[in-house]
Amino acid sequence: MLNKFTTKIVSLSTLNNYSFIIPTYQRPYVWGEEQIKKLLDDVLLSFTTNKESIYYISTFLTKEVGDKAELIDGQQRFTTLWLIALVLSEMTSNNSEISTFLKKGDELRLSFEIRDEIKNYLKALLKKESTSKFLNEHFIKKHPYLENIAEALSTIKGYFLQLSEDYNLNEFGNYIYTNVKLVKNTTPTNTDLNKLFTTINSAGIQLEQTDIIKARLLNLIKDEKIKFSRIWESCENMNNYFERNVRQAFPNWKSFNFKKPFDFNDNLFQHNEDVIVTNPKDIFSIDDLLEHDYETVNINTDIKSNQTEEINENEVYCRSIINFSQLLLHTYRIHLFKEGKTDFPEEFHSKNCIAIFNEMIKRNNTEEIKRFFKLLWKVRFVFDIYIIKWVTNIENKTEQLELMNINSNTDGYYSRTKYEPSSNLMLQSMLYFTGDYLRQYWLTPYLNYLLQDFDNVAPTNNSHLEYLEKMDNIISTRGGKSEKELSFEYLKTNEFTQQRLDIEYFNMHLGTGFKHYWFQKLEYILWKNWKDREEKNFKNYRITSRNSVEHIYPQNPENRIQHPEIENKHLHCFGNLVLLSVAQNSEYSNKSVSVKKSMFGEKKHTYDTLKSFYIFQSNQWTPKEIEEHKSEMINLLKMHYEKTFF
Repeated sequence: MLNKFTTKIVSLSTLNNYSFIIPTYQRPYVWGEEQIKKLLDDVLLSFTTNKESIYYISTFLTKEVGDKAELIDGQQRFTTLWLIALVLSEMTSNNSEISTFLKKGDELRLSFEIRDEIKNYLKALLKKESTSKFLNEHFIKKHPYLENIAEALSTIKGYFLQLSEDYNLNEFGNYIYTNVKLVKNTTPTNTDLNKLFTTINSAGIQLEQTDIIKARLLNLIKDEKIKFSRIWESCENMNNYFERNVRQAFPNWKSFNFKKPFDFNDNLFQHNEDVIVTNPKDIFSIDDLLEHDYETVNINTDIKSNQTEEINENEVYCRSIINFSQLLLHTYRIHLFKEGKTDFPEEFHSKNCIAIFNEMIKRNNTEEIKRFFKLLWKVRFVFDIYIIKWVTNIENKTEQLELMNINSNTDGYYSRTKYEPSSNLMLQSMLYFTGDYLRQYWLTPYLNYLLQDFDNVAPTNNSHLEYLEKMDNIISTRGGKSEKELSFEYLKTNEFTQQRLDIEYFNMHLGTGFKHYWFQKLEYILWKNWKDREEKNFKNYRITSRNSVEHIYPQNPENRIQHPEIENKHLHCFGNLVLLSVAQNSEYSNKSVSVKKSMFGEKKHTYDTLKSFYIFQSNQWTPKEIEEHKSEMINLLKMHYEKTFF
């Protein structure tokens, strides 16, 4: 009988003796496109950097009886790995080693205790029973739990279709199977699982690498530790606006004008020496949690001041497009550039924060560290004013990317309101959705530019748009170097020139192999040049996450008489393709062009894509119209790039 917790580093390849069960108390699978793409981007970077490297993904917690393992914690990521294995198995015809992870004997390796519809759905997929009722679109829509898994599978498939043009999927699958490592924690046999699950999910905040970096840097500052600690704490919470963080950290925050970014003013900000400035973040082991009978565990990480904060019911809340670790790394790159140093050699990743900052700590230069803290203050300031963020729409409870205006009232408090949709918003959205979610390299040069040239003008200003367009055009046409290298080099803009757009690429018939970036870039160009800007569907349109290439003239049409076979050079060409969300692609499926056109016209809120709007203006859709549309779209791209070519 197991009486203590055990911990072991495992890979999918070492778990062949186990089958896993998702228990009833677990929430359903909820991961969306953003989380899945973040995971795959991260693993891909590790794979492409060094195919022999080990990548540590996460921990998961099990209770085991023989070869049966109940997943107490970590099921979202673990389920995603199983879905990845399923897609790779299909796309590599079971040639990748990861295919062996799908089943244990004749049974699914992963099952759901009370979700028979999921088990039946996954079994039907494994057996490739295309006519099974469990794979029927209407059956899936009746079961919300199934719908999330179906969308996840489409997202993963779209990702690997893109990848297959440049990478060997067999090798990548083998890498995930053997080199992606997880930490498996196993509970004692007599553990109360419901109590453990509840405790884990209310047990407070773990110490982050950023907390360790902060402590080490402050330790090297000989004086004014409290002031610099407060600067850090003002920047730390990325899911609240900067002025609200400062409101908590500095009692006399009303003396600062948050509408105009400038350097931290030593004379302006005072602080109380007797106020506790540390963030107590207790670390709990699972053994500790079970040893004591905690009813609830509350860890207060707020910074308390003598100022009572006014509650404003109209305040708008936000979610950042990056976390604090990422902001630190972007700031440090700008700092290195300003100090005349080269970029850090390590991979740009939150997990490397301590290693990356070790060089600054080794230099042990108090004045340099103070300069970094003050730069962090200013970077966070311009980030909040000029960079898009996720904002919740109170009416429909959905999030949208927005650029936000800051307003002040007579009491010295500030509020945020949305700007009207602008080219700046659309371009930043395009960069966010087509970039690496974990890094967003475009932010390093853009934030550096804003520090020098923001001129206290609105984030929708044309001067900012021109810079961002030029930067994106230049970086998107330069090959041979990584995004990390290019984004740091672009800090020296006078040494960078644009290459010509490769028109021949768009004349190829790559089908799902076309880079998603170019569809999204075209959406931005179409939006910017749209004529009827007051039309309702256009005004509601946003560039959003899209990851699924749709053939307008269907690949496997339901009606072959209506859609005779056409040559691949037309079927798979850029003119016949649009980039949709997984849900939209599933909705159109292999329906005829006339049906798709009718469905598109019935949408009363907004357009699926602006490229689709141009396509459905045609009365018919034959190879002639496909080629004409392709030429029209290529010309729009060409003109956009020629504006910044020099």
